[in-house]
Amino acid sequence: MNLLGHMPEITQHFAAGSWLMVPLLLVTVGIWYTYLSNASQLRESLRSADCNELHLAERLRREGAVPLARALIPLRGAVPRITRHVLLRARSGMPFREAFAQCRASETDRFGYGLIVLAALVVAAPLLGLFGTVLGMIDTFNAVAANSSETADLVAGGISKALITTQVGLVAALPGTLGLTHVFRLYRRLGNAVDLCETQLAIVFEHARPVPPVEEAA
Repeated sequence: MNLLGHMPEITQHFAAGSWLMVPLLLVTVGIWYTYLSNASQLRESLRSADCNELHLAERLRREGAVPLARALIPLRGAVPRITRHVLLRARSGMPFREAFAQCRASETDRFGYGLIVLAALVVAAPLLGLFGTVLGMIDTFNAVAANSSETADLVAGGISKALITTQVGLVAALPGTLGLTHVFRLYRRLGNAVDLCETQLAIVFEHARPVPPVEEAA
């Protein structure tokens, strides 16, 4: 009810900001969508067991690569997914380092792109607000130069455009900056987890030896 009561005032502010309010609102929505989407996916990727908890060396020797990869399918998170795909690629003959590099890229590169998009939107919001400020000041100076009976109204409109667009740009950029910091911190945690996974898998592949077949008695 309070929001509905303030709707005329909100509509008036939106109209005072002119057409620049449309891209500003789109950028604001883009900031929140990109932040929430990346934060949610990063939390899911971090929701995984450590390689040590998977007992890979023992299970790889006992079960083999393919059954172990199937057993990892229900587990959520980046570490089980990377481990499963690395096992299958190594089983097909691909070198471990190359297999892990491919799996790491498929798991983490999308978050790098998300960070770039979020950073670009955060930078774009205050720039759009500043652009609105420049247009508003131009309208103000034109109104002063016109020296007509409508000068006061034109000056007020120009100043409103300058202030409102700047305000909206800052309101969009400030929480976006905090969201970018949060997402980057989660991304660093994921990178550390993947690095640890690579080290532990390298040890497993280095020391794992296939169990020789049991020969039947003659």
